[in-house]
Amino acid sequence: MLVIGSGIAGLSCAIALRRAGHEVVVYERAPELREVGAGISLWWNALATLDHIGAGAAVRAVSLAMTRSELRVRNGFKVAVGTIAAEMGRRAGLPEIVRMTHRADLVGALAGCLPTGVTQYGFECVGVDEAGDKVTARFRNGHADTGDLVVGADGINSAVRAALFGASAPRYAGYTCWRGVCPRPAGVEPGYVGEWWGRGMRFGITTIPGDRVYWFAVANAPAGHGIPDPGRPAALFRDWAAPVPELLAATPPAAIVHGDILDRPPARPWAQGRAVLVGDAAHPTTPNLGQGGCLAIEDAVVLARCLATAADVPAALAAFTEERFVRCAGVTQESWQFGRLAQLEGRVACALRNTVVGLTAPLSGGGPMLKYARYDVGPLPGGAS
Repeated sequence: MLVIGSGIAGLSCAIALRRAGHEVVVYERAPELREVGAGISLWWNALATLDHIGAGAAVRAVSLAMTRSELRVRNGFKVAVGTIAAEMGRRAGLPEIVRMTHRADLVGALAGCLPTGVTQYGFECVGVDEAGDKVTARFRNGHADTGDLVVGADGINSAVRAALFGASAPRYAGYTCWRGVCPRPAGVEPGYVGEWWGRGMRFGITTIPGDRVYWFAVANAPAGHGIPDPGRPAALFRDWAAPVPELLAATPPAAIVHGDILDRPPARPWAQGRAVLVGDAAHPTTPNLGQGGCLAIEDAVVLARCLATAADVPAALAAFTEERFVRCAGVTQESWQFGRLAQLEGRVACALRNTVVGLTAPLSGGGPMLKYARYDVGPLPGGAS
């Protein structure tokens, strides 16, 4: 089986498929193992799934459990009383809620769960062709490989998606984001997660292993705004409460990653013949609920299970899509709406939002975050682990 892409989705699928007894080759267009971006949250649904594929211990070794979270406004006023993770877990009936890590560390941990040589680097997929009971992936360097299944795990601008269904642009959410990692200041304890909301702007931090802080700075911007300047967040957030300016100042401009926030409206199909899309190639979501990577990890177990129980590969891919679509569409739609709420600009609208969130947060027990985290996708076929 051929997996295109060695990010979170591709590596998770490779691990799950191998544990279910399949031979797998992963093709990655980058010349070496790497992952851009910064931090990522792994909620209980992802952690449980990683345990099912035997990768839980490796990922926990490079991640940090959240102990406390809170929401403030730009001047530092606390809108929502700090949530204690242990109490949230007790109420939800979960052994742990969420862990934070750097994307590169997560990808490295997943890659370490595969034998050397499974992943081939420097192979950019340019086409997918099906003939009878086999499917072939073609690559820019002239290489071609044929197998029983092609898994498109190559991200929001997936080449496999384009080959199957034609190229199309993702949807711009209306806001852009800068991300960075810097040393953890003394005033931020390990396990802390926090956000500061302004008018059309947000700043968030999470602590990650190695006494580091992952931060993100979000600002509304028109499509085609052209403002990737790494110095821009320092200017936009210079008068926000501590530790926001301090964290920005502690991050070298060259280490700041910029990208517009994108998704795709939920839509099928995800599969054609013997090729299927997973992760961001199938259901990219805005990051507001922290579930994008988690859903990709879930996809791996469901795909392996459907392949084990269906009559043939096309039937398995139809069953996979049927099982995954509603859940993934729900996350995408709710994350989009949450982003619209968080990015409100009007003075009155923001004041009302902050008041409502402050009053309801203690009663919601984690709200939409736990709604999707309180989920166990189930084991691999035959109890493989």
